[in-house]
Amino acid sequence: MAFSRHSTGDTLKRCLKEKRKIMSKYVKILLQAIALLCITLGVFSAQAMAKTNIQYEVINGDTLVISGNGETEETIKYGKEVKKSQIKKLIIKEGITKITPLGIGKFESVREVVLPDSLTEIGDTTFAGCYKLKKVRFGKGLQVIGYSAFASCISLEEIDIPDSVVEISESVFASCHKLKKITLPERLKEWNFNTFRDCPALETIVNNSKIPCYMPWYKKYVTWRVDGKKTKTIPAGKTGTSTRKKLSIQYDLRGGQETKKLPRTYRFGDSVTLPETVKRKGYVFMGWSDKMYADVEKVESGQKKAKFYATWYKYKVESKKTGTATVSFDSSQAKVLLEAHAIRYSVYKDMSRCDEKYCNKSKGKVMIKNLEPGKTYYFEICGVRDPDHPFEKWRAKRKVSICG
Repeated sequence: MAFSRHSTGDTLKRCLKEKRKIMSKYVKILLQAIALLCITLGVFSAQAMAKTNIQYEVINGDTLVISGNGETEETIKYGKEVKKSQIKKLIIKEGITKITPLGIGKFESVREVVLPDSLTEIGDTTFAGCYKLKKVRFGKGLQVIGYSAFASCISLEEIDIPDSVVEISESVFASCHKLKKITLPERLKEWNFNTFRDCPALETIVNNSKIPCYMPWYKKYVTWRVDGKKTKTIPAGKTGTSTRKKLSIQYDLRGGQETKKLPRTYRFGDSVTLPETVKRKGYVFMGWSDKMYADVEKVESGQKKAKFYATWYKYKVESKKTGTATVSFDSSQAKVLLEAHAIRYSVYKDMSRCDEKYCNKSKGKVMIKNLEPGKTYYFEICGVRDPDHPFEKWRAKRKVSICG
């Protein structure tokens, strides 16, 4: 069968025309997809900008003011002027609706927090571990307090939650050891008794809600009463008060004696500092211990038994050779044996610019050389149970003139 030159050309033209139509269709679809993608990215970008529309200001070096709109979900990048350890007051301005620890960061040294009426939610763990926090001023629009939002705020003593709050999550005030009084909101919908887990100092609960609140139980150590009657539950609209058991403090002075009277009792939930008003002839007092810990400074809140042992050292610092000092120590009589020691020394009384020397023994002698003859040096000692633990509790300062 024969084909003419004209018929073949026409066929090619028709094929090219069809291809152009198909290509045009795909290009159109591709351009539409690109346009849609640009719009989508633009929306996401706008949303991101809205979420990060947060500003901050530092006043007098210790007050941080955070302002903006919406939620603080994106991390705020603070400048060098924000020194977290120096921030004592945190103010959240009107316009912000939610705060989170990721957004505003952690300020463990903050003492006061002021929240706006626009704030509806405090995110999980936002202020957890702010161990110096004493005062929180809530806004009138708050609805949700997230999981462990104020957990381990060990300086908090009183909290008045606004009636706008409908949800208090689990463990919100867990381990707030000094918390004594809390007022619950009228609109609260659900109660979790772990909200106040490990709050042994709690004395008063004002329950303004319409639901009963079951209290954490400390058996014989805490008794709750409502209208004079014992109870484990604070009924709706009622106020509950607690009585905490009085407990004894025991001491083993291990050959020492009191120079002033030591505290002998405490209320369960209270924290009692242990004085160092003891002495023993020929020994240096190195602190109190219990059966487990080598350095105990106080009766802890919630502690059920309190017995403490005096730790005594034989300790001497002398200089008999030119440019040399010898430190002798013996901790073998301690209730908890200390396996490692460090000596630090300096020409400054405040121990600034000091050097340290280490000895992984419970007793022994440490010789320190290359000291400046005729110069006065100050020496301190610290003992720990494990050589890997940091040396922090320095004691028994001695002033010695180096032999020339």
